[in-house]
Amino acid sequence: MAKMAIIVGAGLGGMATAIRLARHGWKVAVLEKNVRVGGKLDCYTEQGFLWDVGPSQITMPFALRELFEYVGHDMENYLELMPIDPMCRYFYPNGTTINAWTDFHHFKIEVARREKDRGEALENFMRYARGIYHLLAETYLFRPPKNAWRHIIGDILKNLHHLPKIVTPQTAAKAISRYFTDPHLRQLFIHEATHPGSAPYRTPAMFNIVPYLKRQNGSWYIRGGIYRLAEALERCARDLQVEFFLNAEVSEITLENKKIFRNPRASGIVTRGGLRLDADVVICNVDVTYAWTQLLHTKHQKSMTRSLERKPFTSSPFIILWGVKRRYSQLAHHNVFFSSDPIAESNDLFEKKRLPTEPTVHVCISARTDRTQAPQGQDNYSVLSHTPVLEPNHSWEERRDSYRNTILERLEKMGLDGLRHEIVCEKVITPSDFAVRTHAYRGSMNGHAVHSLLEIWNRPSCRSPKIDRLYFVGSTTHPAGEEISSALLSAQRVTRTVINDAKSSPL
Repeated sequence: MAKMAIIVGAGLGGMATAIRLARHGWKVAVLEKNVRVGGKLDCYTEQGFLWDVGPSQITMPFALRELFEYVGHDMENYLELMPIDPMCRYFYPNGTTINAWTDFHHFKIEVARREKDRGEALENFMRYARGIYHLLAETYLFRPPKNAWRHIIGDILKNLHHLPKIVTPQTAAKAISRYFTDPHLRQLFIHEATHPGSAPYRTPAMFNIVPYLKRQNGSWYIRGGIYRLAEALERCARDLQVEFFLNAEVSEITLENKKIFRNPRASGIVTRGGLRLDADVVICNVDVTYAWTQLLHTKHQKSMTRSLERKPFTSSPFIILWGVKRRYSQLAHHNVFFSSDPIAESNDLFEKKRLPTEPTVHVCISARTDRTQAPQGQDNYSVLSHTPVLEPNHSWEERRDSYRNTILERLEKMGLDGLRHEIVCEKVITPSDFAVRTHAYRGSMNGHAVHSLLEIWNRPSCRSPKIDRLYFVGSTTHPAGEEISSALLSAQRVTRTVINDAKSSPL
């Protein structure tokens, strides 16, 4: 008889796991609280504008291609990838603009012009980051962590000379400052290396692997919108007989064997509508801290909750969707408008827990790559700024409009003259809205922040340490990184773990 798996949440990690398990002959049911799949990846349409909400690019296309190949399908039958070039255009308060070109030669010229060299600074940095990649790729990215030492044995002993680049108290920012003298380039590379939602100047040096991966793999968009990925994974899963329950919010993960000296075992779920389903394993594709505080009722709940709540969380997203009738020639697909004092901004977010007075603003305009995303001659702006995580009893209603105006004024001040008069439609998504829609604990973008090596290795694993046959997948688990890629790699990891556990301890 086929084994049964229940997956709580139809995010990218959850659906990728469903696809993989179905490929191995498992019966899989996916339950999603919202009316459509996607999790943190969503979409909106209005007046001919289309916006992706959530991840806006793919930086490891090989992970996506591998998923479809895993089940014998061609990715091209589901999705068409389009290169984004430049990957990003960076704007600085003093009027400086830098293009992070996808073509390495063009980017090297851009960097060399600012470093006043022949490209040595970039080449030296890439050589340094390549060493991190060779040491960590197969272990940190593609295998489930057990403990720190298992990351540096076996087939990677030949790369141990790169270990000091990782096992160091040095931050990514400090390492970057050794290679680049230009302050604008330093800020650019620090931004690329920062774990999404973490403090830029506290991110460990090992995250300098990210700029290397971007230079190696480029930045990619999906024709028709990034949300097409969620639709493609749902379609692929349904083709493999995965069953979806939409608008079905899980209120409890049921447990058996609640004995004092034994771990309980996950046995199924109950929805708010009263639906009960039993399973051999339960895989949770929701925020790990939310799962422990809201879905699990066990003797371990209080201790696990306290442990998780003590760790720092990634920031919350404040998102504005604008339909803009004017096309500003200086803008690219991805744009970042930097703060003049990024250290003060980081301190506001993570130490003082307050809104920065001069926030860094990300503006994604997918219509610059795909003209189907906006009416002719117009643009679709997906604007993101980071805010502190939600505090108890906090309401965004009072500050929603004022912070929206702060962001608008910053963009106008940095070159988008008269933007307020060009906006034809708007939707604002506050951190509170984000938390309600995604069950992100305190509105955190990606669970726990990564501010030290210890926080990397202690990031929630795919297998629950306290409940048998309960697993976790998604951006709040290991590995920490770019949301789409980390979710897909997390699905690889949890599937391998579930199958191996089933073999070693028959269900």
